Amino acid sequence: MTPSPRDPSLTVVGLGHRYGRRVALEDLALSVPAGAMVGLLGPNGSGKSTALAMLAGVLPIQRGAATWRGRDGVDHAAGSLGYRARLGVVFQRPSLDAKLTAQQNLMLAARMHGIGGRVARERAAELLAWAGLTERAKDAVGTFSGGMARRLEIARALVHEPELVLLDEPTSGLDAASFERTWSLLGGLRRTHGVAVVLATHRPEEGALCDQLVVLDEGKVVRVDSPEALTKELAEDVVVLEGSDAEALATEVRAQFGLDARVDPQTGAVHVECARGHEVIVRLVEGLPKGRLEAVSLRRPSLADAFLKLTGRSLADDPTPIGREAA
Repeated sequence: MTPSPRDPSLTVVGLGHRYGRRVALEDLALSVPAGAMVGLLGPNGSGKSTALAMLAGVLPIQRGAATWRGRDGVDHAAGSLGYRARLGVVFQRPSLDAKLTAQQNLMLAARMHGIGGRVARERAAELLAWAGLTERAKDAVGTFSGGMARRLEIARALVHEPELVLLDEPTSGLDAASFERTWSLLGGLRRTHGVAVVLATHRPEEGALCDQLVVLDEGKVVRVDSPEALTKELAEDVVVLEGSDAEALATEVRAQFGLDARVDPQTGAVHVECARGHEVIVRLVEGLPKGRLEAVSLRRPSLADAFLKLTGRSLADDPTPIGREAA
């Protein structure tokens, strides 16, 4: 694969979609230049997958507009064909043929893009090497681990040398080693070939790898900023408190110590954003009634903390969707 001399750019303005009466996504705007990674960060049900489905042409664009280099529409019309030819998609759910080998999956994808013969074989070999799967080229995908299968899915999305790749929760369910390897490959792809990426994720460690984040909650855009800017707005430390009654504990911390305490709705822990956390811990342990605290810990703030501060909700929240799924 070689870098394109052109500068691909996806521009989205006022994108919106409804499932019946329920608003799945409202007024999404973003711009993605060559080599950039823009993340859609939010929990399940926040509108991320709905946004990617529209950008992939799977769902019609009901409101707003999306254009490729300012001219090709990103929708189901004939004018979108130039855009689709430059688009690679990795869906959240596995879509490989488990009975075919890794090589056959890539060859089939190449044929579907009009690539055949020697070129298809060479490209499949190149992508298998890129994904670290050369030795498993002749093995059925059904024998692969989750990390191997996910790398192959990404490789398949690159078989036609796209300029824009849409990734929906690309490392969901992977262990730490598979996560690191997958993102090492993606980082190299962006740097070497100038591929632009739009990523949907609820994982703060993935969001931290993006150039820009669109924070989504219940279909609405809460904030657009860099990961660094979002975390810099938090204090130096986060003290995490655990007790039998989280709400009562948070109320007491706010009243007695004047500290900003929030209950994480997913874990039930109380998060206290503060400076000089090691000193705050001593004050809390000494000042709170005996038996109120069950555990206390100290860490640096993360994007998960920023999301909790912006929305009052956890990135791990999993609300039951109404009608069709709209993560």
